[in-house]
Amino acid sequence: MKKCFLLFLFSFSVLFANEIAQKQKDIKENERIVKQLSKKLEDLASEILDNEKNLKKIASEISTLTSKTSKLESSVKTQIKALEQLNAQNKDLLQNKNKIEGKIIDLIAKDFAYDLAIPKNYIESEDSIIALELVGVLDKIFKEEFYQISKDYEDISKKIEEKQTQITIINSNLKSYKDQIDELKNLRKKQEQEIAKQKTDKEIYTRKLSNLQVQQQELRKTLNKLKIIKEKEEEKLAQKKEDKKPNSNIKQVGSSYQTSSVKHYSGPKTIAPLESYTVKQKFGNYIDPIYNIKIYNENVVLKSDSTNAAVRNVLDGKVVFAKATPTLKQVVIVENKDGIHTIYAHLDKIAPGVKVGRNIKKGYIIGRVESDLTFEVTQKNFHINPLEMIK
Repeated sequence: MKKCFLLFLFSFSVLFANEIAQKQKDIKENERIVKQLSKKLEDLASEILDNEKNLKKIASEISTLTSKTSKLESSVKTQIKALEQLNAQNKDLLQNKNKIEGKIIDLIAKDFAYDLAIPKNYIESEDSIIALELVGVLDKIFKEEFYQISKDYEDISKKIEEKQTQITIINSNLKSYKDQIDELKNLRKKQEQEIAKQKTDKEIYTRKLSNLQVQQQELRKTLNKLKIIKEKEEEKLAQKKEDKKPNSNIKQVGSSYQTSSVKHYSGPKTIAPLESYTVKQKFGNYIDPIYNIKIYNENVVLKSDSTNAAVRNVLDGKVVFAKATPTLKQVVIVENKDGIHTIYAHLDKIAPGVKVGRNIKKGYIIGRVESDLTFEVTQKNFHINPLEMIK
């Protein structure tokens, strides 16, 4: 009963340990996915392309190793049989060697016994002379026998050594084969893991690419409604035609690609909307290397170096839009002088004092972001690279 209980306890502990290991693996993968989601689009694309190269390299290594192991497989079977024969032969040789060692010890003992049989002060006589002659003859016989046995012993020792060398070589070959099989298993496992990661990364990338297009379209519509940017008639028709297409997906984005009217900023430099940041998405053309899609980024995405970061108004102006949107989170648009409009999207919070119609100064805190801020600048139906106006 006690044994059964211990067996049950052991089985339960193994299952529990496996479950914990799987959960830890899942947690690690989830952490990786979160990290991938926060990466720049081009960095993620670069990783995917690098991983494609890595997968090709792994596939090539697997192919080479599979070919090697296939060639070795038939040789290994022959070598295993040879190893069994060599071990059996060595066993017989070692037995013969032990017998010869016994004979050598026997001869040495007999020779020593005859030497002891004649004392130094032995009185010479007819009998003694005959005895000495007899001992001499026996000694000669013993020496000849000893020589022959020693020669046999040496030959057997050489044979054992030769066969042991062959055994060592075969064992080394078998170990090499086993190592290659293990390496092949590890490579296949690595390939499976990399394929799974690649699939997840492509899904993340596709989602980010699709979201980017949806967000740009929403921002364009908002600017169009506010008469900040006038949408060209041909662009409207192209977009309507695109919307009517069944099962539209990310690969069709290229057909709705549109260039924007762009001009350079000529006014004085101003403050950045975030105090400390890195540029996550640049302004202008982006050619997607995964699906070969062309996108024009009309804004920049700034990644804050701290969470819950304050977003500052970059120029004096009047708030013309301040509310939540379906895909851009909270959005604030400020009308500035000389026909400039500054757009702040993906805000997590809008400051309570930011209301439509209110005039706000440069540096005024309009809201807060946890991570990414989308920042866009327009001037009289033209887009401006926002980084041109930042100090």
